Amino acid sequence: MVHRKIPGLYSFVKLLCRTLFHIFFRDYDAFHSNLVPLDEPILVISNHGNYLLDGLALLATYPGQISFLMAQPNFKTAIGGIARKIGAIPVLRPQDAERFVGTSTVTISHDGNSIEGNGIGMQLKEGDTIYIECGLFEDANKDSRITQCYAVVQSIVSENKVIFKAPGLKWVPATLTSERDIAYIKSRKIVRHGSLKIRVERGNTWIGINEALKAQEQQQNGGVMASKPGLSSTDLAHMVETGTYTGADIPGSIKAPPNFNTNEATPLLKKSRSMNSTRQHPIYAATRPDMSARLSSFSTTHSSSVAGDAEEDDDLLHHGNNGYALTRGLITAGNGTPIPTNYGPGPSFSNARENSISTPVASATSGTSGTSGSSNNTTNSSTASEPARFPAQPCTFTFSHPIDHSVIYESVWRNFEDRRTVAVFPEGVSSDDYHLLDFKYGCTIMVLGYLAQNPSKKLRIIPCGLNFFNRHRFRSRFYADYGAPMTVPDHLVAMYREGGEAKKQACTELLQMIHAAVEGLTLNAPNYDEMRLYKATRRLYSTGKNLTVPQKLELTRRFAKGYAQLTVTPSMGALKRDINAYDKHLANSGVRDWQLTAEPNIAVALLLIMPALFLLPVLFLLSLPGTLLFGPVGLLATWAANQKGQQAMLAFQSYLPVSRWPGRDVIATWKIVVSLALMPVCFIVYSSILTVWVSHWGWLKDYWTMGRVVLFWLISTFVVFPTIAYGTVWIWEWQIDLKMQVSVWWWKLCGGNAEMKRWRQDLVDRIDRELVERMGGKSVFDVSTYY
Repeated sequence: MVHRKIPGLYSFVKLLCRTLFHIFFRDYDAFHSNLVPLDEPILVISNHGNYLLDGLALLATYPGQISFLMAQPNFKTAIGGIARKIGAIPVLRPQDAERFVGTSTVTISHDGNSIEGNGIGMQLKEGDTIYIECGLFEDANKDSRITQCYAVVQSIVSENKVIFKAPGLKWVPATLTSERDIAYIKSRKIVRHGSLKIRVERGNTWIGINEALKAQEQQQNGGVMASKPGLSSTDLAHMVETGTYTGADIPGSIKAPPNFNTNEATPLLKKSRSMNSTRQHPIYAATRPDMSARLSSFSTTHSSSVAGDAEEDDDLLHHGNNGYALTRGLITAGNGTPIPTNYGPGPSFSNARENSISTPVASATSGTSGTSGSSNNTTNSSTASEPARFPAQPCTFTFSHPIDHSVIYESVWRNFEDRRTVAVFPEGVSSDDYHLLDFKYGCTIMVLGYLAQNPSKKLRIIPCGLNFFNRHRFRSRFYADYGAPMTVPDHLVAMYREGGEAKKQACTELLQMIHAAVEGLTLNAPNYDEMRLYKATRRLYSTGKNLTVPQKLELTRRFAKGYAQLTVTPSMGALKRDINAYDKHLANSGVRDWQLTAEPNIAVALLLIMPALFLLPVLFLLSLPGTLLFGPVGLLATWAANQKGQQAMLAFQSYLPVSRWPGRDVIATWKIVVSLALMPVCFIVYSSILTVWVSHWGWLKDYWTMGRVVLFWLISTFVVFPTIAYGTVWIWEWQIDLKMQVSVWWWKLCGGNAEMKRWRQDLVDRIDRELVERMGGKSVFDVSTYY
């Protein structure tokens, strides 16, 4: 049984979380929390897009008491100690397991399915995970940044040979776990291009940057960006092969600096269908091994988990999180003929290894059928010679023993027995993406395992969508949307009891149900520009409609779903471009969409604009003391948070390589952490200075006693200066809102911008006439009954 050790601590932490959210967010709320049952065991499943704030968000908005799964290393911190006392459950992840150093070297077989080494069978056991250091060996399907591969031991053939479970050895991206990887990460850098931040690393050339930006604009505009007239695809391929192509021949591209090497090689990224989401898994396809320069690409690839319970999670259940490719490029066949970039989806990277693809070009071209692991992907040696996939020389290794996941599941099940609520984030990691990552299978085992062992008991799932708007910014908005309780179908529980493939199938089906439920409560888009498109379309369509916040969220989600299912025609592409152009024009002009539709009375505008103009300087003077006292804390917190975000973007493959806000999922957390550390120090220092100064006033010298001095200091520390700090934030917000109102009144007095209003009305008519009808009609977007 799980006991909370300090009575009242949970209520205090919940109050603290709500207070922090009132300060950090301009507005936050929880929708449909009345659907949450409080008298039965519940598993809450939520998206994970804002690092530590996601757990605090559930604490602040969930109507009852809730426990969390938390990485075990975090329990060594002060926050982890508090989390343990309010019922958090420690989780030992594969990367946290103890590593043991091998006493010999091993040689990898050509197919990567086994290793040989002196006494290797005496050191390893079945189920162990082995990590083999491969130096700077360059794999056919990856680049030289990959220095380590791993696999799970299936059987010990002899004391000198070990066989791995399918699909054999897999590659581990560079992490912060070794000096070699740290040195590699230090070789990365972030360059600026306008508002974009681009991660540049070994193998990322300016060709790749240009291609990423082109593809981003192409996806945004819904059309095809053509190359410069006069530059044929054959000429382009030749320039790429000779290393003379810098991207300068493409309109709007970036010129490479003189000292930038364009002869570095990287893989080319394509996409295939994910098994439990609308997102895409990557396929790595390289060009010919003898090319001196290869097109690079940026990917949002999320590294897969490196180990796990092999009995419950095979490679399919244990698949990593992978994102959309931001670019499509050009590759050449053995005869130098360019291959079109729209060659379609193919098998996943792990399946490509398992199916023994002999050439990267074969892996790309054979994927046009859209099937994963097709037999068509097996042979094509005529295009290029097959390069070695693993080093032939002996390598050093480390290994770890399998983690006993049953301990975690039993802890969760004990909470269910006590009719408690447990929350999990099945994405496993937070990211700065604009869509859900693939879900891990642990949440399904928690549910099905409990129901299989307790057939007479009930356990339901509550999906939750945490919607952060401008999640990296102070005084942004946050809304938690709780879904209706989900009951697990009985046939899935029966399949789980059968074990084997039926058990895996039950987990897969339940995970797809959970993913769809959470996806229906969140806003998902392939990139930032698409997200802006969805929101701009909703604003234009909802003209004249007085919608609540939940209705606005639901309407935006319906447009996102409609765009995802829409076949892009030239007319639709033109409409998307016009909506994006209108939205960007408003942003560049500093105008909000609602200002164009506001129709204040001229007399009211005249009566209000003068007092408002007088009030603005007064508000500024009132906010000046607090700004001078606490403004440096805000600047320092912003700087530190941005540094942490850039560090995350540099260090981990799970972060977007092209972003406006690097690592923005960690920025808000670090702003709060730094502010919580510095603000109390400021309160104490300022209160001490004020107390000393006031106590030396001559006319009050006889009044001060030690008790009164201490009381004055306590009031100053815990009341006066916190009130000044929060009051300053509130006054600044009031000023901003008042400036917006003044601008609306001024527009009205000046006659408004008739041209922009006509542009807006034209877009509204086209959305009603073309877009909405193609997406199913107005009934699909009727949210009047949604609450």
